[in-house]
Amino acid sequence: MTGSGLVDFLIGLIVLCAVVVMVFKAIEFVSPDARFTLIARWAIGVVAVIALLVAVKGVLFGGAMAGSSLSGSQLIDFAIGLIVLMVVVWLIYTALDYMAPSPPINVAVKYVVGALFLIALLVLAKQVLFGGGIQLGSFRQHSEIFIGYALA
Repeated sequence: MTGSGLVDFLIGLIVLCAVVVMVFKAIEFVSPDARFTLIARWAIGVVAVIALLVAVKGVLFGGAMAGSSLSGSQLIDFAIGLIVLMVVVWLIYTALDYMAPSPPINVAVKYVVGALFLIALLVLAKQVLFGGGIQLGSFRQHSEIFIGYALA
């Protein structure tokens, strides 16, 4: 174990804790049902433990973080994505309250929107913790696909 590996581990641990806290707070904000809250919290909790074990393995047996790239920039990317998701959900909820004030329709649509938000939140957390960041693709990848399709 090197000093650099230990510092990388500590940075990753701080980012991991911050991501878990932010996800838990976001789940409280929008979860339409207690069951959804429980499922999302368990998923994030187990993923956090796995990410911690991968980080410990990387420090003890394989250099730095061994495949995990938890950094400050990852935390910022996650926070930006989380804020965007929460604003979109808030706007949808506000529009629903204005356009459909009757409880059955309003509650049903908010339930579905809340479930979709939780799915997007879990995908966002997965990308930060294990996917190497939030990547929306690049022009080069799309242009290669298009060129290959156009030439065929």
